Amino acid sequence: MTTAASLSLSKAARFLIAQAPQSFARLPALVSLTRSLRTIRAPPISASGMEKTPRDSAAATAGFSASSAGRAGHTFPLSPSTLLKIQKGDITAWSVDGSTDAIVNAANSRMLGGGGVDGGKSSDFGCMIYLYLFHFVFSEYFVFLTAIHRAAGPELLEACRKVPEVQPGVRCPIGEARITPAFGLPVSHVIHTVGPIYDTDKQPDVSLSNAYRNSLKLAKDNCIHYIAFPAISCGVYGYPYKEASTIAISVAKEFPDTFKEVDMFKYFLIYSLIHFYPIYFVLSLADSKTISQAAGFAPLRVAVGDRSLGSGVRQARGLTVAALPELPYDYGALEPAISGEIMKLHHQKHHQTYVTNYNNALEQLDAAVAKGDAAAVVRLQSAIKFNGGGHINHSIFWQNLKPVNEGGGEPPHTALGWAIDTDFGSLDAVVQKMNAEGAALQGSGWVWLALDKSCKKLIVETTANQDPLVTKGASLVPLLGIDVWEHAYYLQYKNVRPDYLKNIWKVINWKYASEVYEKETA
Repeated sequence: MTTAASLSLSKAARFLIAQAPQSFARLPALVSLTRSLRTIRAPPISASGMEKTPRDSAAATAGFSASSAGRAGHTFPLSPSTLLKIQKGDITAWSVDGSTDAIVNAANSRMLGGGGVDGGKSSDFGCMIYLYLFHFVFSEYFVFLTAIHRAAGPELLEACRKVPEVQPGVRCPIGEARITPAFGLPVSHVIHTVGPIYDTDKQPDVSLSNAYRNSLKLAKDNCIHYIAFPAISCGVYGYPYKEASTIAISVAKEFPDTFKEVDMFKYFLIYSLIHFYPIYFVLSLADSKTISQAAGFAPLRVAVGDRSLGSGVRQARGLTVAALPELPYDYGALEPAISGEIMKLHHQKHHQTYVTNYNNALEQLDAAVAKGDAAAVVRLQSAIKFNGGGHINHSIFWQNLKPVNEGGGEPPHTALGWAIDTDFGSLDAVVQKMNAEGAALQGSGWVWLALDKSCKKLIVETTANQDPLVTKGASLVPLLGIDVWEHAYYLQYKNVRPDYLKNIWKVINWKYASEVYEKETA
């Protein structure tokens, strides 16, 4: 077959994928043909070949093999509180919490199946033709093209039918996005977007950018914190992988701190993307800075830039470092809820250790960056996060406590009280929820009452170890944090954490939490 003929047939295949009705796959001859093509194999194309492919055949050279299978991925920071993960595997099996997560469906404009990962059997036929024409590697080791509509069940199709048409036969124009419940999928929502067909769209880069951008806007408007994308318009729609990945990452970076996690799946048709371009993703996310800089400064912004550090910072040799804050009450002032012995050890020993270790790590990081020692920069990440987080969390914790004779334990009667009643039903309900989540937290960590500024709602959240709340999302403002590490209660309550959680409410400083709430909602 000539190159010209292959190109013409590939364009026809892409068109069929976008336009074919669901009944197209019922033709017996076509079903038979798809079965006969399932075992076709060809040698994988080398990475160097992928770099040099022309526009019209870039997708043809992205060979993959069974050795690429799995759900391993690469993770990069988009911002101090947002991670980009490059994933492999089945996007329909992906989920985080089932309530604030969504996957993106690469749909067609009718939203009735037939495009990208959206498609039913009709797109199976088109994809098989495409694989045959361009000699992609295929192996029965993979499940081919796990369709979102199949995984979600018939309810998703019915929900899509209810989306109003903006013109005859068009529910979602190219570059726009729509949202529906996820039904049988493990996530809470499906965001449907229509990408361009690379060979026929007059401005495919603009259309693809809009598809990603409008999907992220819609997710933000619906309080989605975790979102996973397939490679929109790649594969059957013919968009070259390298160009598409550049657009996807660039648009994702327009939403700093909006999401906790943005996942991009190298879905089966682009399995080899990260294998061929591992450094490309790092440099794109780091704005062309060195890898060591990209790795080194993201955690610093989390720790040093956090509002809760307050006066607990100082300058030393040009570095902004931490300082142990003074307590606004005596060590024994919180008795009998928390003993003076615990408070003294907690403040003077544990918090001071976090401060000391954090400052040491900062100085070592400064030296490592100056030397260009990337290995040392990476090695220091865990120390900065753990000890910096310990300083942030404890600085909040001391403010959250107040002696009973100074108003500790008095319930909030301000705007925060109204918000608690609205979002939880009552103060008792939020106390019970925080106690339950704090008691159930495995190992060490924190339980938080937080304001989610993106949704203007109060939520209860937990963090592991010394992770500050900002690691769960930049839109989360800590109003109240309770330390459930054993050092916070063991000398008095032994290993009975629920008793500690029950009694600490007697010395909670709701006035401080109310002041933070009013400031953040003003």
